Amino acid sequence: MKLFALGASKNIGYFTTRHYLAAGHTVIFLLRSTTVFDDDETMKPYIQSNKAILVKGDGLVKSDVTNAWNKANEGGPVDLILSTIGAPIKFQFPRGFVITPPDLTTRCMFNLLQVVAESRPSPFPRMIAISSTGITKASHDALPVTMKLMYNVLLPAPHADKLGLERLLQYAMGRRWEENAEPEDSILPKGWEDSLPPAGFMPDIVVVRPAFLTDGEAKHEYKVSPDEYASYVISRKDVAHFIGERLLTEWSTWSGKIVNLGY
Repeated sequence: MKLFALGASKNIGYFTTRHYLAAGHTVIFLLRSTTVFDDDETMKPYIQSNKAILVKGDGLVKSDVTNAWNKANEGGPVDLILSTIGAPIKFQFPRGFVITPPDLTTRCMFNLLQVVAESRPSPFPRMIAISSTGITKASHDALPVTMKLMYNVLLPAPHADKLGLERLLQYAMGRRWEENAEPEDSILPKGWEDSLPPAGFMPDIVVVRPAFLTDGEAKHEYKVSPDEYASYVISRKDVAHFIGERLLTEWSTWSGKIVNLGY
């Protein structure tokens, strides 16, 4: 299987691709810096054997995504897209945590969906995309009280971006948008649909909403559900375990759904 990975230089994406590489799959990485794995002894054998292929580019730049996508499809089509794009968050009083640019994940996903659609693959590849709990009303209502307070005070800016990300993904999947409000215009400008095919053009997507992420070791014991439920945290390595070890074998269960993940 051939994978196209965005945002996989570290954290969930990195740990997930290690699962896939260990299983014998080929991963094409879009990376802002192709030297990121130079001192990584785990990745070196995969790079040397061309199982891990590194392409320099930025997900915020559509031409870079196009170039990487074309390279990824050389010799055969991409089977699976893994999008785990994120950015370091910084605290700014009184706004809480912020990301730069504020529409990072939304813009990267918009570029990706445009590029994939313009290439007219048949069939469209599967996609796994990381979002977050607490960004929609139903998801926020299900949070434990202490987590609601933290999300309200500290995470409105990152979650505004994630809301834009999910709006795009749910459109591509053909899911009905059940939120009363659309993402802010500064995140996803009005008329964005005009730059994409009709809704439902890429139905084989799984959106993974992990609970608040930690750097702890994997426990391999977590709850997976399409329904909202109260959950505090989950380690990045356990999210990667679900995506890398379970999701493909359980694809028929989760395809076209939003999956909540936590302890």
